[in-house]
Parts: sequence; structure tokens; C-alpha cells
Amino acid sequence: MAESEEKLLNDYFQRIDVEAEEIPDVKLDAAIRKGMQQGSHKRFSFRKRYAVVVLAVLAIALIIIVPWAHQMANPVRAQLPPKSWGSLEVFRPTIANNLTITSALDAGMMKEVNISSAEEDGIKWTVNGIMADRRGIAVLYTIENNTDRKMQLFGLSLKKTPESNIYRTGYSGFSTINAQEVGSPGTTRMYEQIVWDEYQDELEDPLNISLRLLPAPDDLALSSGEKSLNIQIPMDTNKAYIQGKRVDLKDSLSIAGQQINMENIYIGPTGIYMRERYDQKNTMRIFNMLSPKLVIGKGEQQEELMWVSGSNIYHNDNMRPDDPIKFEIEGISALDQSKLELVINTETQQILKVPDSNLTISKRMEDEEQGILVLDYFIPKEDKESLYYFALSDYFEDSSGSGHMMETIKNDYSGYREFNESSKGTTVTYLFNVGKEKLPQPLTFWFNSYPNKIKEKASIRIK
Repeated sequence: MAESEEKLLNDYFQRIDVEAEEIPDVKLDAAIRKGMQQGSHKRFSFRKRYAVVVLAVLAIALIIIVPWAHQMANPVRAQLPPKSWGSLEVFRPTIANNLTITSALDAGMMKEVNISSAEEDGIKWTVNGIMADRRGIAVLYTIENNTDRKMQLFGLSLKKTPESNIYRTGYSGFSTINAQEVGSPGTTRMYEQIVWDEYQDELEDPLNISLRLLPAPDDLALSSGEKSLNIQIPMDTNKAYIQGKRVDLKDSLSIAGQQINMENIYIGPTGIYMRERYDQKNTMRIFNMLSPKLVIGKGEQQEELMWVSGSNIYHNDNMRPDDPIKFEIEGISALDQSKLELVINTETQQILKVPDSNLTISKRMEDEEQGILVLDYFIPKEDKESLYYFALSDYFEDSSGSGHMMETIKNDYSGYREFNESSKGTTVTYLFNVGKEKLPQPLTFWFNSYPNKIKEKASIRIK
């Protein structure tokens, strides 16, 4: 079957799945009863009865044929046992809570390499396993410190050649709990996932990886400087799973009439990546989505895929490549465009424009030095389960239209908050420094976020 025809068939049966899920058994039973009642009140002619029989036979045939054809278009994945991890089995305690990597090992997607750097001053580095796709890379590695001195891990660097000064950019974060101890004497096993800044059309083969170690700041006996240990890894760029799958959704999420589009969706062995875009025609400014999550599977087989890091990056279960995946949210935090301004006369300590009565001038402002703006935001006890705080832009304007920037306050922050709990709820006190200069009043600030929650569930099929 041509690729375009196969895609159309898959899309057709995906719509059947969605529509079938939306028909409750109660409605189906009611339709059957209604048909039976109509049959008792009318006498059909022979031709009509014959047509009904034919239609009934066709309906039964469809019941049998459609699932069969659907299965042919979407064959059920064989329930094969997990593959052996081989020498990478020693990493199981290290990556026990990382579904993406454990399922990739179970599916045989992690390439076992076990390539070591040359030992330098008693320190050797080994890349044991590696897996990459168009959006990220995961590395299992071992640091052997055969000295009695401690080093500090700086991170992994990816380069086209060992001599190149150009690094492959991406978000990098240590995922191992004992990351602060990696430079200690002895053997430490770690893993790290790096997310590319953008979709990669091509992956280097081979890939050059450097591990950088710095002298521990508290080790005065360590006189040697930074160490950079290099390894060149051959990549299996011809493997089909490296390509992953890009998804272009035609539908969007809708909450209180506001549209949210999920874009740049990519499903690969290193995770599930996506980004939200709020429609420009929305009448509200959406600050964030409430309780976003990915769910894989159907019915009793449903499982929530955990959020990893960054912007909408989730774990992927590589042992369930054919299972459906949907994105769900519990609502949004948003404000009408007309309520984005906070207008305050800081001299008379009066709020002239505010989204709701929860935000007020704090009584503490009377005791603060000139230029310090103190605001209280009250969170009722019933909303305490999910605290969302407001944030102001550092830029504000006086009544003449002149712009200003907030100055730093305690601990070098432009603003900070304190908490006071009571039987009725929690009061969050914010302090901002607008400067001691006498400015034309009132002052206008803008919200970067505000905890006005609109609770309304919505979901969209990703795969």
C-alpha cells in the first residue's frame, strides 16, 4: 500500500476509535429499544422487510470486517518479553525511576558501547550506553576516580570533532541523585539526558563527547586544573527508531472559549516533546495550563507519563509504541485582556485597578522605607492544594507615560514573598522596590502571571 494511502487509512480508523469512545453503552441500548418499538407499530412490506434483513446482514458484516481491517492497518504489537540489558544491567539502580531509559533498554534501543577515555591523573571516563533521536540524547556513563582526591563534575559537551570549538547546543541536566558526589574517589555510575535546542535533521556519526571535571573547591591539595576527557562514539544512525515521529494536530484544546494549540510534537525514544501556543484571537491572556499530563493506553491499561523537564517534555514508554496517547489539562490560569494592569497610587497607598479583591495593599507598607511597595495576596484554604502566585513585570510606568525598572531588594531580587498561614487560608506578602524617586502618580504595572484559575477539563489525542 502506498504511504499516502496507508496514512489515510490510519487517520480514518483513528477517527473511528475516537467516535466509538464517545458513544456510551446507554445510548446504544436506547437506540436498539427505539428500533424494536417502532417495529411493533408498523407492518413492513415484503420489500421493506427484505431491505431490513439485508441491512442487518451488512451491519453484522461491518462489525466483523471493520475491526479486522483496523487490525490490519494497526497490527497489535506482540507482547514480547523485555530484552536483556547485558553489561548495562549494573545501571538499573541508577535509572530505576526513568521510564524513558528503562523502557528503551527493555526494547533494545539503547546502544551498548563501553568505550573509555585514556586515564588522566588517575581518572578515567567510560561511555557505557547511548541513545539518540531528532530531539535529544541519553548517555549512560561511568567515572572512575582512582585517586584519594575529589573532583567536581562540570558536565558533558558534544562536538563534531574533538578539536572543534563548536558545541552542539541543548538543555542539559544531571538526572542522578548523587550528582554532587560524582567526583569522589571510587566508581560512580550516572546518566544524563540532553535536549537539543531544535529538531535535528541529521545526527553526527561518529559523535564526539567530552566530560569536563574541575578541581573540588574545598580540596586545597588538588593542584591540577580542569580535565577534559574525550570519547568518540559510533552512532547507528540507520536505525528506524532514531527517526521518531512528528505529529501535526489539526484540532486544538478549548477552555472557556480560549484556544490552545499543541505544536512541534515529536515522539521518539528519548521522550515526547511538544510546545503550546495560545491563539492570538483569544480574549484572555493565558499564563499557564493547570495540571497538564500525558496519558498512554486505554481503559485499565491507561498510565500517566511523567513530566521530565523543560517546556512540555514527557517520558515515553518505548515498550508501548502502538498505544494511543492523549494530552489532558484541568483548566487554565488566565485573565481578560482588560484586567492585565495593576494601577496603584504608592503615595496614598491606594489600589485603583486590580483583577479581584484577593490582592490588596499590605498594612506592612506603613512601616517600610520609601520606595518599597508591599502587597498581600490571599489564597483561601480550599484553594491551598495548588498554590499559584502572581508576578509583575519589572517594567512599570508613571502617570506621565515614562517608563521605569524596579530596583533590587533583599537578596538581590527585584521582589520577594513571605507566607503567613491562618485558619482561613494563606496570605502571601510581596515586596517590590519602585525606587525612592518621587514619581507622577499613579503607577501602572503589568502582570506576567496571575492565579485566576478557570477549572475546566479538556483533552486532545496526540497519537
